[in-house]
Amino acid sequence: MPDQDMTQTPGRRARDRAMAILLVGIALLMPPVAQVFLVDDHILGLPIPVLYIFVVWGALILGAVMISGPLKESEAGGSGAGGNGTPDPQNRPTGD
Repeated sequence: MPDQDMTQTPGRRARDRAMAILLVGIALLMPPVAQVFLVDDHILGLPIPVLYIFVVWGALILGAVMISGPLKESEAGGSGAGGNGTPDPQNRPTGD
């Protein structure tokens, strides 16, 4: 049986990674996980809960930036604006 990663298109892999970034971000910001970092201590003068939120936020932004290139390429490679087979409304033929 071939490896599933090898049979997926690059666009599908990029969308899967984008969904994974979203789900990991949601999980890391949920109260049960974030509560682990609710300690009354400071690192470099910043409270640890604030530092945790900003580190997770920065990591999510970095992940989104890294995945945006492959997502744009997959969308541009598909037919139409959305890459899902629908025609691009900006590329209308002229009726001359």
